[in-house]
Amino acid sequence: MVSVLAYSEKKKDTSALWELAEDLIARLSEEYWECRQISALNELREYLADKPLVHLMIYDIRNRDALDFLPYVRKDYPLSHLMMLADVSVSPMEYIRPGLRASSLLLKPWTKEQARSVLRDFFGEYISFVCQEKRTGQNCYIADTKEGTLNIPYEQIYFFEARQKKLYICTGKEEYGFYGTIDRVAEKLPEQFVRCHRGVIVNVGKIRKVVFSQNMICLHDGFDIPLSRSYKAAIKELVK
Repeated sequence: MVSVLAYSEKKKDTSALWELAEDLIARLSEEYWECRQISALNELREYLADKPLVHLMIYDIRNRDALDFLPYVRKDYPLSHLMMLADVSVSPMEYIRPGLRASSLLLKPWTKEQARSVLRDFFGEYISFVCQEKRTGQNCYIADTKEGTLNIPYEQIYFFEARQKKLYICTGKEEYGFYGTIDRVAEKLPEQFVRCHRGVIVNVGKIRKVVFSQNMICLHDGFDIPLSRSYKAAIKELVK
């Protein structure tokens, strides 16, 4: 599943773009693509506060407040592919900045053919990125499931857990299940992930504190996961 976020106060713009996008997606990908369309900045803030999975963003910067909020969005979503919507009222100096890292730009007024061309390149870049990550696993955990390709940036993963004959990835308020073995997953992960229990692998960057007397690891955002005796020494070394 590919998650797309489209934000603009002009609802007709995101609706028109997504209509074009659906036709392109059918030609470019066999995955299921889901688009969340948002037209109010407050709603956008609330939605992103829960850190949902977002692979691609179509983001309108014609609103000054929205443009000011974008650097904070990019801080939480550095790997999300970003397509900006702008017009001549917004100076290029405002949005051609390293911190924003946009991969595509569509200027208003646009024609359908112009929008289709930009979207095609935007989606193609994302598909190429996923193919590269399947080979290298440098930035994301990718697994093939019955529902399609699971693609989750490492920095959004709190922990992996084996239960009920499946593996689950917890990304905060969401979790994603797939089939596999936790031993095989542990072999593929970068050094920021460590085994803390027979059935759990934790992202060290998400650890808030470790309560050794209770055999518990406390993560940010209120998650507590077990720590078994077999892995205590390794965890102690990491949290010195």
